[in-house]
This record gives sequence, structure tokens and C-alpha cells, in this order.
Amino acid sequence: MVDVPVVALHAEILNFRDLGGFPVGSGLEFRRGVVYRTQALTGLSPLAVAELSALGITHAVDLRMDHERSSLPVHLPVSMTVVVADVMAGRADSAVAEAGAAESGGREAAPRPTSGREMMAQTYRDFIRLPSAQAAYAEFLRTVIAADGATAVYCAAGKDRTGWAAALLQTFAGVDPAVVSLEYAASNEHLVTRSAPRIQAERDAGGDVEALLALVDANPDYLASALHCMVDEYGDVDTYVGRGLGLSARERELLRGRVTGPADDAR
Repeated sequence: MVDVPVVALHAEILNFRDLGGFPVGSGLEFRRGVVYRTQALTGLSPLAVAELSALGITHAVDLRMDHERSSLPVHLPVSMTVVVADVMAGRADSAVAEAGAAESGGREAAPRPTSGREMMAQTYRDFIRLPSAQAAYAEFLRTVIAADGATAVYCAAGKDRTGWAAALLQTFAGVDPAVVSLEYAASNEHLVTRSAPRIQAERDAGGDVEALLALVDANPDYLASALHCMVDEYGDVDTYVGRGLGLSARERELLRGRVTGPADDAR
């Protein structure tokens, strides 16, 4: 695949990146240009939208809640199909909802003592257990299978709900777990300029900075909570995708073929 310059897109959507390019076996890799992870595709300039189209993105999976989609709507070309897959479906009190608010600017987050690292870890376990999350991630994977072009997946900041979507698909494809964890944590680098003003304001106001940091951090321990929960309840990722998310053996075969291939085919 020919690399497409995305200068405006990266300037406006700091947490936009390709899931591909990583080895998944002897001579194989997660294909580039098939799935992109990102923060919400809101407020894009015409040039950034044109760059999205140039990447061949035909489907965008929106993992956000109703109020997030209402307060910060996406405006994408009619050629792109937006698939709504609400992970938390009505769980407005969740740590993920607060984290999204803190990052997106759509509404003020209100960190509480309970909004710490354990609450975030529990929310990541909810990604495995909640029926709404199971339905949403199944919809995401089926969109990747069926899309006639590339797929973008996003939530508010693109680090929690999207972080699990990316880690799930990379793990399913066979990307090394250490690489999956590093790629997940890379959101911290991309979002630092967005988080800094909110953190400073909380500090200046004498608020609970540690609680806010717990919300805006892409902490590998959170991802580990989801992975451990998946293994505890399903044994491995293939069983989770099959029994937990409901994808048939044929769908899982198609998904592997869609996202993996010879390394030289991905360039």
C-alpha cells in the first residue's frame, strides 16, 4: 500500500494511527491501511476530511454514548458509513464516560474519590462482561470484515474504549503482547497536549489531581485488567471472540484474513 500524507489529520486528530505494520508470525504482519484507531473525528477541516478519504476509509465505528454523539457530532463525507456501537450504553456514571469528558471537552468531568485507578480497571473488565460492550465490539469486528475499504474506530479521546478495540484486534491477529501494550500506552504521548491544560486547571483549583490523572492516563495496568478478565472467563482471545462476542468460526477466519498477510503485501 502506498503511504498517504496525513499532515492536517495528524495535526487536528493527535491520537490517529494505523493498527497495522506489526509482525504476527513468520513472514506475516498485521496489514497496514486496514484499521485505524483515533479520537472522535469531530471538527475536522476540509483538508483533514480529504486526507481521511485518501486513506480509503469507508467505515467509521463510533463507540461513544448517546450524549457524546449529540454534544460532539461527527461530520464525515456521505461516502463513509458511520456505525454506532455504544460500548457503555447508558452507563453515564462510568469511569470511561468521565475520562471521555475530561479529554473531549464536551462537558466537564467531575473526578470523585471512586474515580481512581481501580474504577478504571473495573471499567476495562466491563469491556469484557457488559452485554452492551460485547455487542459493540462484535459490531466493530464485523464492520472490519465487511468493509469494502479501511475502517476507523473511535471513542472520545481514542484511548479506553478504542484502546480495547485496538488491543483486541491486534491480540486476535497475533501481535506480540508487549507490542500491544506499548501501542496502547502510546496514547499518552499523543494526548499530552490535550490533557495538560485540564490537569493544570484541576491543580490550580485545588482539586483531586490524582483522580483526574487516573482518568486521562492510558495505563497498561488497565489494559491488563481487560486481558486477564478475558483469559479468566474465556481462556483465550479466539474463544472470547467466538463465544463472548458471537462471531462464528467462518467470521473469525475472514477476520484473520482481512487483517493479516505477508509482510511485503502491506506496503
